[in-house]
Amino acid sequence: MSRMGTEFKVGLFSLFGVAAIAFAVFFVSPELFDRKEKKIYKTTLKDASGILINTHVKTNGVNIGRVSLIRLADNATEVQMEVEASISVPEGSEIAVRTVGFLGDKFIDIVRPDKGGAPVANNGFIPPAKNTGDIAEVVGKVGSIADDLKKVTENLARVLGDKQGERRMANIVENIEKLTETTKQMLLDNRSEVRSLVQNFNTVSAALKEVVNDENRSKIDRILVNLDTSMKSIKTASENAQLISQRIEKGEGTIGRLINDDKTADDIQATLKDLREVLSPVTKLQVAVETHAEIRRDESNQTYFNIRLNTRPDSFYLVGFTTFPDRVRDTSTETLDASTGKTAIRERIRDDKALRFNLQFGKRWGWIGARLGLFESTGGAAADAYFWKDRMKLSLEAFDFSDKEDNYRRTAHIKAYASVLFFDHLVAMVGLEDPTKYKDGTHTVRKNLNPFAGAGLTFNDQDLKTLFGAAAIAGTGAGAGL
Repeated sequence: MSRMGTEFKVGLFSLFGVAAIAFAVFFVSPELFDRKEKKIYKTTLKDASGILINTHVKTNGVNIGRVSLIRLADNATEVQMEVEASISVPEGSEIAVRTVGFLGDKFIDIVRPDKGGAPVANNGFIPPAKNTGDIAEVVGKVGSIADDLKKVTENLARVLGDKQGERRMANIVENIEKLTETTKQMLLDNRSEVRSLVQNFNTVSAALKEVVNDENRSKIDRILVNLDTSMKSIKTASENAQLISQRIEKGEGTIGRLINDDKTADDIQATLKDLREVLSPVTKLQVAVETHAEIRRDESNQTYFNIRLNTRPDSFYLVGFTTFPDRVRDTSTETLDASTGKTAIRERIRDDKALRFNLQFGKRWGWIGARLGLFESTGGAAADAYFWKDRMKLSLEAFDFSDKEDNYRRTAHIKAYASVLFFDHLVAMVGLEDPTKYKDGTHTVRKNLNPFAGAGLTFNDQDLKTLFGAAAIAGTGAGAGL
């Protein structure tokens, strides 16, 4: 048990890790391996802000597909969607861009007509809806209404805020008095008609009284209370807005200095430019996680875990670790009989397990790439060739270079292999491991080569976001249930 302790723990940890990842992929986020038949639909949007690759496509609140392509046209944005072929999208359907919550992510909603006609053909065009009723549109209309109210108050201030405005108000009061006298005379001349009007009003009042009974009175009271609260909130907001406006006009605060001081605006603009330059590589960063196990002929099996950071389309960093099997032979000579000088040689083989680390920088030129850095905690280099839209890769690695007194291998640790990506997540590989290694106890390269085969899983940042998002939703639901 002491000899197998470390190896057993590392192997058990790897099995648990692969099992947990497989569970998360197949049960938490089964859409990652979805291979249902799809249909392609296209549309054009004037404003595609918030729409990204893999943005959800829904209808009636149900997720039925994703955005697969976004392309800028002359005066609009072309969007291509993949939708399950089993979902009927009839002629007359429209595309609406909607928002989840007030500040949530956006998704594309296929609004289907009540009476559907023939289904839209594959690669067919679905026009955008004229009125979407989205939250962003409502917020924009509220902003327009606020601008209009501001203009009205400014006009009232200009009309009534001077001596001429006071005279106008006096004229208005005088006209109201004349109108009151005229109305009084009209009521005296048409007394019978007024009585009839009052009787009709009494009739309407009686009918309204029947409507406003005890059952509905509590509802009306709640409406009035809410209205009163809303009016207080509007009054407070108006006072705050007036205070902010006064401070801005005086040049107080950041916004006041920004509006009244050109130098402050220039400084802020320069700072934002520098910040964009600093954050630009981070916003383009793409992350990929890969883990696999290799089974070799000489039983020196290894497990790898690597994280690939793509800072640019043609360069990346690779960080990870691997288990390293190290078999050590301890030989001792013992004297069995001192008189005869008879001796015996005892050999003990000890298996040591350790972790070795990878830290590499990679560069690509089209279908050819190169890597430099640490390979299993030793310096080395590698060359890669990419085929079949990067789904197939041929690699040759050289590291742990030997010297003249090395008793382990002739030149360097050479590793050649081919890997293939299936279903966007499954990796399979075959290769040859350390062909220049010496036969034990000699300086002769072993004749039997050491081939190996391996398999594993890989995920990109979009997959990880989906996994973590699903986990967060599941955790929120569990918390709500508690």
